[in-house]
Amino acid sequence: MRTIGTIVGDREPYWVSADWTVKKVVGYLCERKIGAVTVKEGDQVAGVFSERDLLFRVVGKGDDPAKLIVRDMMSKGVISVSVDEDYRVAKAEMFDRGIRHLVVLGENGELRGLVSMRELMEVDLAEYMDLVSRMNDRYYQVAAPGKEAKEEPEFPSRNFKTKAATG
Repeated sequence: MRTIGTIVGDREPYWVSADWTVKKVVGYLCERKIGAVTVKEGDQVAGVFSERDLLFRVVGKGDDPAKLIVRDMMSKGVISVSVDEDYRVAKAEMFDRGIRHLVVLGENGELRGLVSMRELMEVDLAEYMDLVSRMNDRYYQVAAPGKEAKEEPEFPSRNFKTKAATG
């Protein structure tokens, strides 16, 4: 079972203060090349601010990011996941709720960061690629009792040759 903790590892948990301006938060996102960040009010997680929040709540309304406080623009109602949770459960939660980021909390409730849907999909892809590789290895290298192992198939060349007409 692959847990959320194995995905977030020991990376630095990025966060911003709820009283920062949206412009300052956008600078923070750009410096770190990330698309979302946890917002804290004191020591408590208060929400998440993402590219979508910027697009729909600020830019789309024609507001000035320098005059808006992130507390008023962030997604509230924090949805979190434990580091011990199976990544597939977290992915299902994201699909069910239509969200792209979950706050990750440690064993004692401390902020460990965010996990994105993209990260979880990358884990899926790696697992599927590994499965296909193991299936190919088994198919081409393991023979049934009393039979020879199958060889890898030869694929036709793109250099097609035609027989000359005889006559």
